Amino acid sequence: MTTAGNPVLAARRTTESFVLEPDGGEQLRFLGASTMRLKLDGSRSGAAAVYEYVSEPGVTGPPQHVHHGHDETFYVVDGIFDFAIGSECVTLRRGAFLYVPRGTPHTFRNAGDGLGRIVGTFDPGTFANYFRELAAIIEDTGAVPERERWAELYARYDTSFAER
Repeated sequence: MTTAGNPVLAARRTTESFVLEPDGGEQLRFLGASTMRLKLDGSRSGAAAVYEYVSEPGVTGPPQHVHHGHDETFYVVDGIFDFAIGSECVTLRRGAFLYVPRGTPHTFRNAGDGLGRIVGTFDPGTFANYFRELAAIIEDTGAVPERERWAELYARYDTSFAER
């Protein structure tokens, strides 16, 4: 497709644009039988980061936690996910969207019987580096970090475990 003769498309074109193929992005090992792909890393520019999270049925996300320095969104592309938001639990199906403002305790799990896929954002995107560090720990040890080490990692990214 050409932008010649179309001022709207031409105005949106920048030298920083890029395209990722379906399996494109930086793949990171995550918790349980799940992976994360960073699609857009806003950690250097202060812009939002965009990720794709894929998990098998029954896989739970991290313990309930609070981001103090960024907002997060979740868009369910495939599957069914249960989200705990504070003391409330909501079930989101394909096509549902959730905005979690900073300061809100939350976690999630794949509640479906098949692969689940979420596209999400962090704004600002500095939290993308947390996932790189977490993936390195999981790769080195074969497990999620002990709670104390995890709390230290969270703290570096202005995040904490939710109060119990």
